[in-house]
Formats: sequence, structure tokens, C-alpha cells
Amino acid sequence: MAIIGLMGAMNVGKTAVLKMFVDYVEKEKIGNIKDGLDCKIEKKDFKGESEIEVKNGDGYNKTITPNKVVFIETKSGANHTLFAPGGDRDRAVIRMGIITISRIARQIVGLFAIDESLKDQFKLYDLIRYMPKKIHVCLNKYDLLEGTDEEKQKNLEKKKEEITNYFKKRRITVEGFFLTCAIDKPDFIDYNDNTARMILNLVTNPTSTNSSSS
Repeated sequence: MAIIGLMGAMNVGKTAVLKMFVDYVEKEKIGNIKDGLDCKIEKKDFKGESEIEVKNGDGYNKTITPNKVVFIETKSGANHTLFAPGGDRDRAVIRMGIITISRIARQIVGLFAIDESLKDQFKLYDLIRYMPKKIHVCLNKYDLLEGTDEEKQKNLEKKKEEITNYFKKRRITVEGFFLTCAIDKPDFIDYNDNTARMILNLVTNPTSTNSSSS
């Protein structure tokens, strides 16, 4: 049984990643992708999503309490749990959810919005005292990365190095990177598939344990 925590600052796409995975399972697409695995959703809880209104009348969703998905491998019967707490570190109830999930998750995936500055995104991880010694990193929103293929690759390598060095200072090893686009776009199907592959990879190759590093 795997217990996986998807961590990240606000608006990096944690809920989108969870919902993309659920969509792949419920539409029976997950068994057809490379390294796919037949499974079914046992439970999904997105009640933590709350719509926030702003002055101009527009609104957006914010995760207040951790979202949760439980799925079962069809063949083996093994069940796995995914948690995604909110990313607003300034709200006490959300901060508590982040800390709680960091303690109970056996594996952590650090989600980063690839089109945003990493400096502000690192601030969320600064408050998490209990982290496993090994984590995986998801670079999400690949569809928003601008430039030529060469420029994109150079940008990616720079961000990977920056993230690796940040966690290295905390004595945490980045086991690997996943490039994802957790929004259904025709030109980014492979990156959509990566969203599901990432989770399947973690449950079938559980290399990280909840041996904490502060």
C-alpha cells in the first residue's frame, strides 16, 4: 500500500493532477498508456475545494482541506491513497493539512509550476519540517513553457538544477523528475499520460520512505 502526498505552492496544479489521474482511471485509459496498470477508483474526496471571490467579481478555487483519492490495482487488489493539501501556507488550517500529510505520507511528490519563479514556490517547503530523505519532483504546466525547443530544454535543466540544489541543502535527494500537463490539451497528450504514469511509477516502485529530514 502506498500513501503519497502531492505537495506544492498555490496554483501549481495539485488538484488538476489528482483529477487527471481519476479521469484516466474512470475512462479506462490508464491501462492503455505506456507502463499502464488496470485499476479502479475506490474513493475520491474533493470537498476541500472552496470558491474564493475577489473584488472584481471573478473567483477561483482554493484547497482548504486536503483532497484525497483512493484507488485499487485490479489484478493484485493493492490499494493506494493520494493526498493533496492546499498550498496557502499563510492560512493556519491549510498549513496544518500540509504538515499532517507530510508526516503520514510514505512518499512525497514536490509539484512545481514550471512557468513560475521557483523562489516563491520554495517557501512552502521551508515550513515542512518532516520530509522523506528521497522525493520525486513534478514539473507541471509544461504547456505554458515558452520558447524554442532548445530554449525550453535549457530552461528545464536550469530549473531541475535549482530544485535539486534547494533540496540538497536539506539533505533530501531528488530521485527523479516528471514533466506533466494536467490539463487535457490535444498537443500535450504525452504529458497528460505522464500525469498518470508518475503516480503508477510511485506505487509500483516505492523507493521513498517516510524517514524524515529536517
